[in-house]
Amino acid sequence: MSAGGSLPARPSNDATAVQYGQREVQSGLIVTSVALSVAAVGLSGAALVDNDVARWLLASAGGLCTLCGLFALIGTAAASNDRFVFDATGWWWFSLDGDTLLTWESLAGVCIYSTGDAAVDHGTATLELFPSGDFDRDHPVLWRHVRDADPPADGLPRLRYRVELTNIVNVTADVEQACSRWVPPDLWHGNKWQPKGYKGRADHTGHRRRLRARARITTPQADSTTPPPPHDAVPPGNPQDQAPSGSPG
Repeated sequence: MSAGGSLPARPSNDATAVQYGQREVQSGLIVTSVALSVAAVGLSGAALVDNDVARWLLASAGGLCTLCGLFALIGTAAASNDRFVFDATGWWWFSLDGDTLLTWESLAGVCIYSTGDAAVDHGTATLELFPSGDFDRDHPVLWRHVRDADPPADGLPRLRYRVELTNIVNVTADVEQACSRWVPPDLWHGNKWQPKGYKGRADHTGHRRRLRARARITTPQADSTTPPPPHDAVPPGNPQDQAPSGSPG
């Protein structure tokens, strides 16, 4: 989603980047170290015991811990370049799922939802991005983050993109600081408290149904001169898809 006109191909030199992928790699290294330590103990024990059953159990546990540690390291290393970037143009997201940009001109509001004080409780926090005008529920990168919930202020739409800030590492403070610097004052609504379990879940079923409907509608027909329907349309006779709930799922 972007405003009209020419957009930059990359963030500005003075942009604020939140490199959460690199922090996740550090967490992955800790998990890997612990898993490999446990695996070493299990394999050492298997070599020392005389009981075949105990030896098998210890060896299996050691092998499983080794695999868990390696998978944790590989998974976090693959996402080491994941980051949020804020600049005068808008909010950029670079991730394994793809790269995207939401310009400030394309948004009606921005805020952070959180369930507690990050200094006291890990809690949950999300970046809430409210679009202005057309809303793409099936955005190739952001569709999993679409939620429908009461807005934090009058004039904001219910539908928004909700992006996790506390998945593996907590980057809430860094994102809030970046928002305070770069989000235009008339769009920034600060940090809003929410009850636990507010995150909701993605509308996987509706997303698949809309993609199938769109594929059928846009398939060329030899004798058809009817133009394709709008992006969010569904075939006649089918009930309109329900937007994903903002309540806990």
